[in-house]
Amino acid sequence: MRLRLLTVGLVLSAALADAGGAHEPAYYALVVAVPLAAVAALGALGPILDGSTAEPLDRVLAALSAVAVPFLLFGTAVRAPLLGNAPPPTIGVTCLLVCLALFALQALLAATTVVPRGLRAVLQGR
Repeated sequence: MRLRLLTVGLVLSAALADAGGAHEPAYYALVVAVPLAAVAALGALGPILDGSTAEPLDRVLAALSAVAVPFLLFGTAVRAPLLGNAPPPTIGVTCLLVCLALFALQALLAATTVVPRGLRAVLQGR
């Protein structure tokens, strides 16, 4: 969970740095985010592959993590040959936005299961 949050934080900071015109720090934030995202995705896929996770939501979240990694990797790779503080190519920005959308979808799906559990606990407590 910590790796996912750290990855999301790095990708979000890269997007904000790009928006502010600081493209070089954005690139290095993405370089750090790539292996963290890969480790987080593999960590999420592990329990599913060995059969210890039976929740459908866990499978969906792991699949979304696995889909985000290639977008993040490609979005980072297209920035690599740029010299100085040149703006990233459009495809790099698009990949970054796709990653953010996938992370937002993960958060939304996780929140939709947590909130009903809390509501059920409150309603059963009455």
